[in-house]
Amino acid sequence: MEAGGHAYSGALAGALTSSAIGAMTGAELGAAGTAVGALVGAGAALLPDLDADGATAYRSAGPITGIVGQAFQALARVAYRRTRLPHDSPGDGAHRGLVHTPLFAFGLGLLIALGALISPWVTAIVLVLVLAPGISTLSRSGPRWVRRNLHTHKDLPALLAAGLLTAGLTASGAMNGLGWYAGASVTVGMIVHSAGDSATRSGIPWFWPLRRRCAKCKAGAACAGSRWRRSHLLPEMLRWRVGSKSGKQIERVIEVVCLLLVVVWLLLPDLAALINAS
Repeated sequence: MEAGGHAYSGALAGALTSSAIGAMTGAELGAAGTAVGALVGAGAALLPDLDADGATAYRSAGPITGIVGQAFQALARVAYRRTRLPHDSPGDGAHRGLVHTPLFAFGLGLLIALGALISPWVTAIVLVLVLAPGISTLSRSGPRWVRRNLHTHKDLPALLAAGLLTAGLTASGAMNGLGWYAGASVTVGMIVHSAGDSATRSGIPWFWPLRRRCAKCKAGAACAGSRWRRSHLLPEMLRWRVGSKSGKQIERVIEVVCLLLVVVWLLLPDLAALINAS
């Protein structure tokens, strides 16, 4: 799936996640808080592609995210080299490898939540790095007037917008309680990304590091096994090729549907209040 589909599906997941966390904690987020959650979800859903040079998340904060991306790629190569089995496919395992696994998503989310215990600045830095690619991609795929007037589809304006939004959250005193929420949102967003890739012909290694029988081996129980075998969420006939004409059309529909659902979700509390008042 391309960046737009990831960002809009992540925005929907982020809005739902923030509302769920608000309900569990008793926090009154309102439309503004839920909108911030949607932006965080959009950015988090782009993070797995830090393992691909030139991806939106990779370049969103210049050399900073570039260094993070290189570190993720190096870690993915080491993990692939150390854990691959005879029937795993050739290659270095950098893209759609370790960083696309649910285990990595949970681990990164936990590290972010624990980092917030050390300092709220950890949360602030994470939010800037997560919000920037989300704002950029949503702007690029969104209405033309956003690109024409705000220019937030470009990396630097998007980074500045992410910094301003994070500064506003810090000034309001909200940053102290956002650490574990940021960690949870990153985990959910990354898993949503992997689900999107699993709907295409690419797939991701959902079950790593478990040993599985490879997809085409006829050796039965004698199969040497695979840990990096890619799995899919859809039957083969429903998967699309990323970048194809039909794939772009499908992903555009996904973007529009997710955007409409986010807007409805943001307006739902106000609509309910109006109905109750009448």
